[in-house]
Amino acid sequence: MSDRHARGGALQGLRVVELVDEPVEYCGRLLAGLGADVIKLEPPDGAPSRRVGPFVDGREGDPDASLNFWHFNVGKRSAVCTDDDAVRNVCTAADVVIHTLGTSTAIERGLDHAYLAADNPAIISCAITPFGLTGPWANYVADDLVLMALGGSMAVCGYGTDDPPLACWGDQAWSTAATYGAIAVLAALEHRRRTGTGQLIDVSAHQASASMTEWHVMTYLCTGSPMARFRHPTVTARDGKEVAALIPDFLGPHVFAHFLAMLEADGVAGALSDPAFEDPRHRARQYGELMAATQRLADRHDGEELFRLGQEAGLPWGVIRAPDEVLDDRHLHARGHFVEIDGVTHTGAPFVANGSPFRVDRPPPRLGEHTDDVMKEIA
Repeated sequence: MSDRHARGGALQGLRVVELVDEPVEYCGRLLAGLGADVIKLEPPDGAPSRRVGPFVDGREGDPDASLNFWHFNVGKRSAVCTDDDAVRNVCTAADVVIHTLGTSTAIERGLDHAYLAADNPAIISCAITPFGLTGPWANYVADDLVLMALGGSMAVCGYGTDDPPLACWGDQAWSTAATYGAIAVLAALEHRRRTGTGQLIDVSAHQASASMTEWHVMTYLCTGSPMARFRHPTVTARDGKEVAALIPDFLGPHVFAHFLAMLEADGVAGALSDPAFEDPRHRARQYGELMAATQRLADRHDGEELFRLGQEAGLPWGVIRAPDEVLDDRHLHARGHFVEIDGVTHTGAPFVANGSPFRVDRPPPRLGEHTDDVMKEIA
C-alpha cells in the first residue's frame, strides 16, 4: 500500500506536492495534519528553508538540523528532483500542487495550471505569491515587512500615535496567506467532488495582510478617521510578570460593574468608586484612572493569580508567558497540543476534530529521504 493511503485522517488518500519555501510551508503542514500525503520537492542541495536557523546543537550547514524547517515540515515527505521534467512528472500525478511561482516563471517551467490540467483536469493548483497572479503589482517581490506595511496592518501596530509603527513578529502576512491557502484547497476539493474538475487558486499575501486589520478599516469607513496606534493595556504583577489587562467597555455595561467589584473586593478601587465612573463617557476620558487601579491590583498579586482574577470577573486578561512557560501550559497539555516524535516535542493540532483527528505522526523529513518511494509510486 502506498503512503498516500496509509495515514488516515480527513484527507487520507490525497496527494499534495509542495514547491514552496518558508514561511508558506505552513499550508502543507496543515494539509499533512489533516491526513494528506504531502511531498516536498527539493533541489539536490535542499530547500532554502533548511538553511534557516536556529540549528540543533549548532549544526549550521547540516540540511537536517534546522529547527525552523522541522517546525514547518513535520508530517511531510521529501523527494529530490534534479530537473523540471522530474518535477512535472510528480506534479501531474498529484491531486494538489502548492507553489510560490509567478505566472511567467510557472509557464517557463511548464508548471502553470493550464499545463498541469492538460494531463490531469482534476488537479488543483494553489499559488501563494506576494501580490497574487493578476493586477498591476503581480510581478513585484516583497518580504513580510513590506506586506504588513502595504496591507495596512503595521499602521495599527505600535505604542502610540507619535511613535513609529512596528513590524509584527512571526511572518504573519505569509502565515496568514498559507492558512488561507489551506482553506481554499479544502473548498476546491469540495468543488471537485461535485464537478470532477480542479481549479487554480490565487492567494495574495498582500490581501492576507489587508484582511488582518480587524475593525480598523471598518472604523475608517464609518468615521472617516484612522484609528490611532496605542499600546495594549498591560500591567506588571507582583512577581514581575506582565499581564494583558484590557477593560473592554464595548462588550457592555456589565464589564465595568464586574471590574469595579473585583477592585473593591481588594480595596484598590480608589476614585473608580465615584458614581461618575458609571458613565462610559466619563470612563473614556479618565481611562488612566482605570489602568492605575488595575496596577494597584497587580501590585498585590502574582501574574497567574491576576490572570485568574480577571477571568473570574469576565475580563479577557492573560499573563504574558515566555516560550518555556507555554510548554508547561496545563490547558494545552490537557487538549493534547504537544506531540512527541522521536524524542522531539512538536506543536500539534490548532483545533480538535473528534471524527478526523489532526495528525502529527511523522518527523520532519531528511533531505531526499523519500525520493525512491515517491518515484516508484508515480511510475
